[in-house]
Amino acid sequence: MLEERQKSILEAVIQEHIRTARPVASRELLEKFQFGISPATVRNDMLKLDDMGYLRQPHTSAGRIPTDKGYRFFVDEAVADAFLRDNDQETLDKVFTIDDEEQFSREFTKTVARMARAFTIVGVGMDRVTFEAGFSEVLQEPEFENTAQVRVFSHIIDFLDEEMSAITENLEKNAARIFIGEENPVKEAQDYTLMISAWEHPEGFRGSLMLIGPKRMNYRRNISILRYLRGEDRGNDQD
Repeated sequence: MLEERQKSILEAVIQEHIRTARPVASRELLEKFQFGISPATVRNDMLKLDDMGYLRQPHTSAGRIPTDKGYRFFVDEAVADAFLRDNDQETLDKVFTIDDEEQFSREFTKTVARMARAFTIVGVGMDRVTFEAGFSEVLQEPEFENTAQVRVFSHIIDFLDEEMSAITENLEKNAARIFIGEENPVKEAQDYTLMISAWEHPEGFRGSLMLIGPKRMNYRRNISILRYLRGEDRGNDQD
């Protein structure tokens, strides 16, 4: 079990890594966060978090990055109750006023992709006609400065499009799932995070939503999108 102090340090490391895409050193945490503890304690707790499998040191630098286990903690305990900001709620609400199924699906896919900065696949209806958007948004992330990584990701999204029905077939109404790294049921995508959710339009047509992006994605924002689409805690606001 993590102590409260260790939880705070772990959350801070994850937040900084999501923001910067770089390994995070204890020095950086002490400069930005007011823990009220000594530098030695912060360094010691980071070592313990490393030993417990929540953080890892990617190379010889002093910085650390979250592991799949660290991200899982963050998703389950730190941002599980995230709420969508009012302006984002208004943006989605406007999309849901579109009555035409195909027009709605296209606009919905593009809107979510822009908000989540993740590759987005929307499946609609029993035959799961799919709409896609967000490739350019994902490619802006530092992980894709390597062209080989772009080719790998392109292959993955082609595979996901083909397997959309199989991946989402057991997804119940108002359900959501988040697969981080090695949790991912799609072997080819185990270096990424996959989020899946059901949605339903007021006119009665429904479908599934899939987001895929780097494990360093903005979980707070993307989870809040899924929560709002499922109708949870409408009217609340959180940055």
